[in-house]
Amino acid sequence: MSDSEPKIEIVGFRPQYARHFRDINCEWLEKYFSVEPYDRIVLNDPRKHILERGGRIMFARVDDEFAGTCALLKHTENKYELAKMGVLERFQDMGVGRRLIEAAIDEARALGATTLVLATSKLLDSANRLYQSMGFLYVDISVIGPLPYERETVAMSLDL
Repeated sequence: MSDSEPKIEIVGFRPQYARHFRDINCEWLEKYFSVEPYDRIVLNDPRKHILERGGRIMFARVDDEFAGTCALLKHTENKYELAKMGVLERFQDMGVGRRLIEAAIDEARALGATTLVLATSKLLDSANRLYQSMGFLYVDISVIGPLPYERETVAMSLDL
């Protein structure tokens, strides 16, 4: 890492970070779509809806500022979903999203997952290119199951 590259640190969830999880996700949702009712439920109580169900939440910090976040939702012992992935606009194109996905993949493997899935929108070209560059392949949406959102239109999967 050169002196000009930002220091990207990945950290796990702490209760005092909950507002960053909500705010980062709301920023990108409001830019591209809208914050739907189920978003509000999950973002306002991530402990109940993600962590207590066996999932994880991670954050990327750049020079001690919260820059991005993502979650792993537990589907089964072997399958997790990469969800609630967002990077604040001012930190995009700095490698933050890639570092979050790398950390999520590592964490999913550590949890015993053999498959990591995600739901995305065809509108999110940059994000979808990033997912593909990390090895995710388009699959039928049924691999994730019924979705509580209107915006997700495609699914991707990565064999771990």
